[in-house]
Amino acid sequence: MSMPIGGWAARVPEVRRQVGADDALWGLANTVPSIGNVIGLCAIMLLAGRVPNRLLAIAGAGLVLLTVPLMVLSTSFTGVVLGLTTWALVAHIMGIPMGALALDVQRRYRRPLMGGFDACFGTGTLIGGATGTFTAVLDVRPWVQFAAMSGLLGLCLAATARWLPKEVSERAGTLRMSFRKRFNRPMLPITVMAFLSGYVSESAILWNAVYVSDTMGAGSVAGGISYTAAATAGTVAALLAVDRVTARLGTVRLVRMSTLFAAAVFGACLLISNPVAAITGFVLLAVGMACVNPSVYTLAGNQEGLSPSEGVSMVELGQMPGASIAAPALIGALSGLIGLRFALTSIVVAVLLLSVLVGRVRYADG
Repeated sequence: MSMPIGGWAARVPEVRRQVGADDALWGLANTVPSIGNVIGLCAIMLLAGRVPNRLLAIAGAGLVLLTVPLMVLSTSFTGVVLGLTTWALVAHIMGIPMGALALDVQRRYRRPLMGGFDACFGTGTLIGGATGTFTAVLDVRPWVQFAAMSGLLGLCLAATARWLPKEVSERAGTLRMSFRKRFNRPMLPITVMAFLSGYVSESAILWNAVYVSDTMGAGSVAGGISYTAAATAGTVAALLAVDRVTARLGTVRLVRMSTLFAAAVFGACLLISNPVAAITGFVLLAVGMACVNPSVYTLAGNQEGLSPSEGVSMVELGQMPGASIAAPALIGALSGLIGLRFALTSIVVAVLLLSVLVGRVRYADG
């Protein structure tokens, strides 16, 4: 279900022209949907552990596939904003149960698999972006592209839904009891790790191309190449290495080593005022961070006394403010004060904090 994300990113300029939005209005269009993020997260926090993950995942996926084409079909600014808000909401309804189901599959196979699942998400985004670019070249209207994409993915969902694992019922007493279990001391470092992971990942997405193209003066083409290279490198690392190395080193040791590597190479590349060094830094940062998100989900999903969906819901609770609020706001503010190059050192600090926090996590290896 990551293909619509990549497809949307490729067709944003055309949709923006379609609704006649200037820079200020488009900024608003990308801010208002945070309401959907909050509502969706609140809803899934209430439902996690109380409604079957299969049902939530299938319903959420179906709503995503229905929402995106209708949003792109709209010719009004209001319609697109409502569509983005709805998309953000239903994505949470789908995402947390999907993560819990992935953890259930990993537990049944008794070996690390979350890196592969994370790589599938990245691959879907890249395929969606390539599809969007290709259809734009062919002058295919965005709503046609997304209608066809949703139709194809809907058929795939219908064909594979029966293969989703039938998890043991997670219903656990009262809602109050469920919340009390989740907000505990063992979950605190994991939730903070999720916040830092969201901050680092979203900061790299938002500022990679800007730093290379503007701050380093390499131009927009180089900025696009840097973003694509980093996204591809992170996906390939997750697909080919994360699960294998996790099985050999263990989750905690891998995260500590990878984050120390990422902080060192990215910090060193920031010291070199050169576009090639900047691109290299973001690529190696993506490689070093490739294991973090799968590992955080694994750690949260193997907390004693919590169901996988309850653990994953806490990860989402931590990641959302890190990605949606801190990443754009903090680096933007620091950039205005000390310049983007020095503002990006906050990424190095966040990655180093990840290496410290992972040593404080205790979990039941499942």
